[in-house]
Amino acid sequence: MIRFKSPLPYLIFCCFFVSLPSPGNDAIEDPTLEPPQEQPQEQPTEQDSGQVSKPPPEMAPLNRGRKDWPENPKVFLIPVRQTIFHPQLFLIRRGVRQAREAKADAIILLMDTPGGSVDIMRKMVNPIIDIDIPTYTLVEDQAISAGAIIAMATDYIYMTPRSTIGDAMPVVMGQGGYTELGEAEREKIESYMDAIVRSIAQAKGRDEMLIRAMVRREIEYILEDGTVISEVGQLLTLTSQEAARILPDGTPLLAEGIVDDLDDMLNRIGLGEAERIELIPSMADDLALLITKIAPLLMMLAMVLFYMEIQSPGIGWAGGLGLTFFVIVVFGHNVAGLAGMEDLVFIALGMILILVEVLILPGFGIAGLSGMALMIIGLARAMTLRYPGTPGDLPGLVNVENIGPAVTNISLAIIGSVVCMGFVMKSMQEKGVLGGKLVLANTLGTSSQDTAMTSLQSLLNHSGTAVTPLTPSGTVRIADTEYDAVSEGDYIDSGSSVTVVDIRNRRLIVTNYQESLA
Repeated sequence: MIRFKSPLPYLIFCCFFVSLPSPGNDAIEDPTLEPPQEQPQEQPTEQDSGQVSKPPPEMAPLNRGRKDWPENPKVFLIPVRQTIFHPQLFLIRRGVRQAREAKADAIILLMDTPGGSVDIMRKMVNPIIDIDIPTYTLVEDQAISAGAIIAMATDYIYMTPRSTIGDAMPVVMGQGGYTELGEAEREKIESYMDAIVRSIAQAKGRDEMLIRAMVRREIEYILEDGTVISEVGQLLTLTSQEAARILPDGTPLLAEGIVDDLDDMLNRIGLGEAERIELIPSMADDLALLITKIAPLLMMLAMVLFYMEIQSPGIGWAGGLGLTFFVIVVFGHNVAGLAGMEDLVFIALGMILILVEVLILPGFGIAGLSGMALMIIGLARAMTLRYPGTPGDLPGLVNVENIGPAVTNISLAIIGSVVCMGFVMKSMQEKGVLGGKLVLANTLGTSSQDTAMTSLQSLLNHSGTAVTPLTPSGTVRIADTEYDAVSEGDYIDSGSSVTVVDIRNRRLIVTNYQESLA
């Protein structure tokens, strides 16, 4: 045995021995030694912890569509079961308005559509995306293209088994089918659609990339766990199972759940016993489309007929037909989801004030101008859509849609009516197209007409009294006989002295007696 006289060598030897790496250290690899085996960690046993360890359970989905509904709730059902074009737009506008009037607690879109027009889709989204009533979509079979975007504009989506949603890439239709677009043109329309779906996703708190993957083929959609839902080069279309997939935070990928039918969905959200009000499509929606397209022509005819009635009070049918045309215009826009009864009240009050101005009050003053203003306001309101402001607008603001077409239609009607009124004035002369056809005289025989005309001619330069106000038409009395007359100048009040200055269209043309002397 080696002994050291001094303790210093012992200390050096010990320090050196301690500093040597162990066989398991990576600093020294001895090929003669086997790598150390990793010892498995002991799992807690029932004796150690008092319970058997289990993997964490999958988080249950959040039932976000269920609310604390009031007593005796109402649910309003709007079918979206057609291609997205004007009749479907009219239906959803009317449904939203009627749901508000009925004080519905929820609105449900019953959806089965292959898509349709992008412009119509955007107009359908506007009334529902910011409404203060909870909105739901039940995808009964398919919500494709524009239908998918409309569904995602509602608060909650439910799907029936084997239903699908997605595939919202915009396309351009030509006479022979889809039109091939260049790269720049394709990017232009896809960028527009991309912005639309992003704004909807932001408004509803949805995953922007999920919705964008339905629009753009170059977007790959991958879940946090690495699951690829949509690969590059493919448009995203989800089955009901995929759309209702539960994410780690307990929220669904897109759909709140899979339900068998409407009854199942209503029970799921707590509205199983709610009163159901369903909007039923009808031929009136197709008729409304025609009326809204020819509205300028109908309004122009109505204005011309009113003018004819004012110029020839004995006609009768002209005023009634003009009123009918106005009612048809309001009816068409009412079915289209634009006009309400208040708009018809505006128009009716306007016509009454104009008639008061023409037939009762002298001149053309406050009543006439107010009547014209009320009519224009009523027609403009009947052709525009008003709905709550979108996110970012100041509180209380109201968005007005379709104001451009409304102004255009009214302007065309006014311009056209002025032109037609000039033609009517010329035609109503005695030798004009309408001369003699709007008065009772044409029912007389030739000899009787000649006798009547001779009798009227004998009244030239005779004086009489206005029995009614002449505005400009009215009645005058000459030698104890009453005649239809038209004022050549301004308004003539009843009781004023008049002088016959001409005979036109078998009616007396009179002027104020004082003016005739001058």
